[in-house]
Amino acid sequence: MKRASNSEASGNECEASAQQAAEVEKLLKMPLRARTRRLLGLFDLRPRKSLSQNFLIDDAAADALAQAANEHSNPDTLMIEIGAGLGALTVPLANPGRELVAFETDKHLIPPLQLLTEPFPNVAVRHCDITEEDLGNFAPGRRLAVVGNLPYHITGLLLRALMEIGHRCDILIVTVQTEVAERLVAGPGDEQYGVLSVFADYYLECIETLRRLGPGAFLPRPDVDSLALALQPRPDPAEAAGLNSQQEELLFRTIKAAFAHRRKTLRNSIAMSHHLDITKSELDEALADTGIDGGRRGEELDVQDFVRLVVTIDKLGTLEGYF
Repeated sequence: MKRASNSEASGNECEASAQQAAEVEKLLKMPLRARTRRLLGLFDLRPRKSLSQNFLIDDAAADALAQAANEHSNPDTLMIEIGAGLGALTVPLANPGRELVAFETDKHLIPPLQLLTEPFPNVAVRHCDITEEDLGNFAPGRRLAVVGNLPYHITGLLLRALMEIGHRCDILIVTVQTEVAERLVAGPGDEQYGVLSVFADYYLECIETLRRLGPGAFLPRPDVDSLALALQPRPDPAEAAGLNSQQEELLFRTIKAAFAHRRKTLRNSIAMSHHLDITKSELDEALADTGIDGGRRGEELDVQDFVRLVVTIDKLGTLEGYF
């Protein structure tokens, strides 16, 4: 059998490279819906329900979210995309030439992402489980702007993690299901009010709705509507609340304890919870000094109430030696 010469092999490689470049150019010119279907076919992929994969296929929405991320951040801020999927947001985020790191959990989506981002030297695609990535220590010294269509099954976990690193972020642009958005903005007494609501009030200066996305904006179609939100983090939540680091940790434990048994009174829920090792008599003393009725429920207190309570508990030394 005749072997191909070096020049023939080089020629074949050049031809393959030219064909791939032509394919990428064609893909990038396609409407998002058609491009998504084309990529699914090219790589023999199916959306994975276990990973809450609903790919954004609305061009106007993708462009609007990318534009919002650019407008709310400085040019030298590092862009972080969570759940890059099939590149719906990756491409418009990359187009201005901003440095972008696109995280994707599903290894099957890495090849199409790498194909799409070949023309963009400013983009790095990283395969990892984002819930195990320490974003707080990622790219030390750099400001971040985080963008992502958050997977529903880990939305709460990711939101808390992102809010915790908010002091490093110019902006957080996230797409979440409507019920999650309602929990974020809920106030005391609202049915949706809970731990996530209190954390959002503590960590965020404001929450802006950018766009409502119906089921038709995704492939496959979800059963519910989604909202794209711009979350503006507080530069230093603890300082704004007047808390030291120990009091801040106590705040988080107290909030979780207050909502651990929603049908119980504040006094009983906190005393029964494993989040705080505190007796009812110790808690009653702190509540009395704070002026908070222990017969109320956790969902009736705002973040300022919780801050006052933990400052009082700390001053009384009720949990001395607990940390």
